[in-house]
Amino acid sequence: MVPKEQISALFVYGSRIAGFEGDDPVVEMVIVAKSPSDKIANKHDQKPAQSKPLIVSETDLVKDAKKPSAEEFAISKLLNIYEPLVNADFLESAEIEYKKRIVSEKLIEIQADYGDFTSNLIIPYEYFLFDKLHKRALAHPDETYAFVRTYSSPQGKGNSEFTFRGFREAAKSLASQGIIESTDDSVRILSGKKRRKALSKLLKMYPLTTRGAIQYAFHGLANRAGFEFKTKPIPKLTLIEKVESIVELDRPNKLLRLEEGVIFDDGSKLVEELARISGFVEKYEFEEKKKGDFINSSRQIEIWDDKRRVKFVLKHFPELKSVKWALLNLWSLASKRFNMSPLSRLNREVAAVSRLRRLGIKTHRITGVVLDDRTLVTEYVQGVPLDKSVGEITKGKSKDTGDVEKYGQVLGKLHKAGMVYGDTKPQNALVGKDGIDLLDLEQAVEKGDPGWDIAEFLYYSAKLSKEKEGMKLVAEAFLKGYRNENTGQPVRKAKRLRYLGPFILFLTPKKIRVIRAALKKYSSAGGSGP
Repeated sequence: MVPKEQISALFVYGSRIAGFEGDDPVVEMVIVAKSPSDKIANKHDQKPAQSKPLIVSETDLVKDAKKPSAEEFAISKLLNIYEPLVNADFLESAEIEYKKRIVSEKLIEIQADYGDFTSNLIIPYEYFLFDKLHKRALAHPDETYAFVRTYSSPQGKGNSEFTFRGFREAAKSLASQGIIESTDDSVRILSGKKRRKALSKLLKMYPLTTRGAIQYAFHGLANRAGFEFKTKPIPKLTLIEKVESIVELDRPNKLLRLEEGVIFDDGSKLVEELARISGFVEKYEFEEKKKGDFINSSRQIEIWDDKRRVKFVLKHFPELKSVKWALLNLWSLASKRFNMSPLSRLNREVAAVSRLRRLGIKTHRITGVVLDDRTLVTEYVQGVPLDKSVGEITKGKSKDTGDVEKYGQVLGKLHKAGMVYGDTKPQNALVGKDGIDLLDLEQAVEKGDPGWDIAEFLYYSAKLSKEKEGMKLVAEAFLKGYRNENTGQPVRKAKRLRYLGPFILFLTPKKIRVIRAALKKYSSAGGSGP
């Protein structure tokens, strides 16, 4: 044992401290010795007998708090509720340092798996706890019973509050260094260049293991090339005790949140989850349909019972579509660079939905995201694609340009706020009873190229037209609407010949002259609009 004068700290833990009584309720003890000694009985790379206290040197405990070891037996006792008996301040400091490492390592792991999209995630402190417990339960199934009872017993709420205190303090420390944003209940990963700088700091503070470094490097290279490694599903726990696991422990990813919508952690249970959040509590039926072509694939799910029906659209961001955007980059050459990475496109779509809604521009509402499947789930929006109206006008079947003008107004408003659509083809806009909804936002960004947005819509519409006068109506209605919301500067930019390049093989000289005449008319200082 350790002489009294050599005891640096002492604490107890176990089922009695956690407030649940099993067949053999226990109080276990950890003794922290002041100095390393060969006489310390229990090396913490071996689990001690339950009847003996676990003895660890102060140096080793602090070292394990800052750097991972093979088993972490001593330091892991500070993960859940414990009762300090000697030197509570030192134990709290070690606990916070340990939880700071847990948070940091998980933040690195999340960013390796989900890249830029991670800035959309709201990560509660419960997530860091139960993700760590899940991993320990996989390695030590005999501990699962204690984890479940600790957080599901009558004292579970108090145990949680004790545990989250340490994670909250750890997050505050990281936030003070500009690495994350923290609140009383969660953290957020920074976005853009700030995210990359913060990640660099984390990697310096907590260097990755060889396996982790290789994984992170491969993910980074793949992302830059527009391809990604699909994240492996979280392993399921094996329960060896006769106890029902809690959802948080079995499926910690369910704790992740979004500003709008939820995280679906299991794609195989998506219909079941959609039915639940839609209020279908008993029997229901559903039907799934494919929408779009082979590359631009999406699915529609309809769920109903005797009283009502709901519809959702599932938009998958596959690797195959990355090839599509790579080919479009070759096609558009110097005119426009499209983002290819599936997760980056998903990130842009989710971020753009929130931004558009704040601007008062209509778009779909996000129901949730299936992260590991790179799938966005949105509410179904009623309406008719704008390309139907454009087609009827350019073929001489209609002269009603009202919807085209409204689309121009929406785009002008978007650009005026400093945002661009990125892919303005008329089929991406939906005409509903309350106006224009912008869909397919995966190329939408802040501070992009408004000239391309204008030019793409005009030249793409002209490519589909068969009648000169109809195309003139479309072009002038679109630009008139645009100028009602914005200045002529982006229109003047759209006149640049480099935007014509990708379309020139598909357009006749007459069509080109019609578009360029309209651009000239509405780019002048005396053109319509402000």
